Amino acid sequence: MISIASFARQSLLSILCCGALGVLGHVIINNPTKSNLSEPATFDFPQQVPLQDLPMLASKQLAIHTFKNGMVAKGRSYQYQHNPQPINVEVRYITDGEVNPPTLEYLIPVFTQIPATAIQPSTIKEQSGLGFYSLFVDQKTAYFGTCINPQGITTVTANQFHNNSNPNPLVNGIPVDRLFSWLLGRQKLRDSRCLWTVLSTPIDPAAPDATMKKLETLGVTWIHWWQSHFPPA
Repeated sequence: MISIASFARQSLLSILCCGALGVLGHVIINNPTKSNLSEPATFDFPQQVPLQDLPMLASKQLAIHTFKNGMVAKGRSYQYQHNPQPINVEVRYITDGEVNPPTLEYLIPVFTQIPATAIQPSTIKEQSGLGFYSLFVDQKTAYFGTCINPQGITTVTANQFHNNSNPNPLVNGIPVDRLFSWLLGRQKLRDSRCLWTVLSTPIDPAAPDATMKKLETLGVTWIHWWQSHFPPA
């Protein structure tokens, strides 16, 4: 004979299971990857961002870029005093990486005059605990570029970005708050946002290696700052 306590427990479990199946069915039918999902909150870049101890020379908003699917990418440029040439930085906030791949190699020719071929496997470096970035040269200018993500490591290529932003629940698990938001159709399960960023400076003919090394050091500093100041979802 089933006790009253056992019957109540089984009934409650049945109700919970039915509720979970109902929510899952709603999610599948209404497809939470459609445009009815809320987009990440808009983000206003700070007018000043510290970069080691370099004095800031200028800061201005970049022209808003509109992709073919109607999504926009806001951005800002910064310039810092550094001898013998200033350090220039461009950063753009990409919110829909599933549609518009927020990778350095894909967006370089979109946002700049630099050809995508400037980024080769030989220019991509990896730093433990930080991720991937590209250190390359084009038209006598040194560049440091990467995609700063809200979680995991920085990335350069599409494969790196996909592996980093696509959660594997068997390995990394899925944040509970994001899982619930996804089940309710309020948020995408995959956080595909990115701060696409490029630092640059003219190469010093007298010390080209020193130019590249300094730019790399500043680029890593820039990543660390934004990792702790990433735009909220």
